[in-house]
Amino acid sequence: MDGPGSITWEEFVANAEELLKLSEEISDRWEFPGDKNCPGQAYLKRQEKTLVSIDYPIDEPQEDVDDWTGSRDPFEASSDQKRPLVLEHHVLWSMSYSVPLIYFNGWKSDFPGINPVSVEVAQRLNNQRLGYGELSQAMHPLLARPFLHLHPCGSRELLQLTGKSANPLVSWLSLVAPVALNLRMRPEYFRLTLSAEQKEKDTAEE
Repeated sequence: MDGPGSITWEEFVANAEELLKLSEEISDRWEFPGDKNCPGQAYLKRQEKTLVSIDYPIDEPQEDVDDWTGSRDPFEASSDQKRPLVLEHHVLWSMSYSVPLIYFNGWKSDFPGINPVSVEVAQRLNNQRLGYGELSQAMHPLLARPFLHLHPCGSRELLQLTGKSANPLVSWLSLVAPVALNLRMRPEYFRLTLSAEQKEKDTAEE
């Protein structure tokens, strides 16, 4: 399904390899496992272990509280305590839609697989930004494990917004990152989206 709002497997691989090269330069931990010679059988992967505030809203709503989001005392000082959060993001290519897909998980622990972030919590965190609300749990097409994922129906529309980008995959990923458990995209990746002329102009102005 090529055309506006889509990318081919060859474009996906080329864009992903550019991201991977820059990631290695800035130590951002992206990987590209799988068979790149077989369409759809390789994917970008990034795992991050971090600490978040104990107040970060990744717990399940309390059943005995009517308005969970407003149950906290507004005059209560924020806590300085931290707790671990492991985030893992995978970027795949859909053979059916010819668009990138994002699968992700979060675990409220020091180790992947323990105490996962639920669909309900992830939906609350994304707050319907980008109008990209098709967030659900699905089996990872390559790993056959449950992941949270954003339905590909929105990817085509988002890709159409990146028409002038030199790296549509990076531009698309920057757009979906906030609704995928706040995937952190370093500002250095922006340069990958610039055309050769724009890069030359920026270099001349420095």
